[in-house]
Amino acid sequence: MSIKEISQILSELKTSAEVEQFLDEILTSSEIETLSKRWRILNLLKDGMSQRDIAKDLGVSLCKITRGSKLLKNKNSITARYLIKEK
Repeated sequence: MSIKEISQILSELKTSAEVEQFLDEILTSSEIETLSKRWRILNLLKDGMSQRDIAKDLGVSLCKITRGSKLLKNKNSITARYLIKEK
């Protein structure tokens, strides 16, 4: 299954419960944990927490956090637009 196929399926699901079930069915618990942690990093960056504090609190490398920081600075990022709108 390619990312295009997964994206298509996600776009056709009707509720967040269906999306959650789909992701739960195709991802391992480790993959879900990794994805959740990445989302947490993005939210903490959006909220202004320093990269070093995030690394310490979540036990992740600065490389992972820097990736998220670059993403949030990208004016074409859908993720950044969503997080800013959510603020």
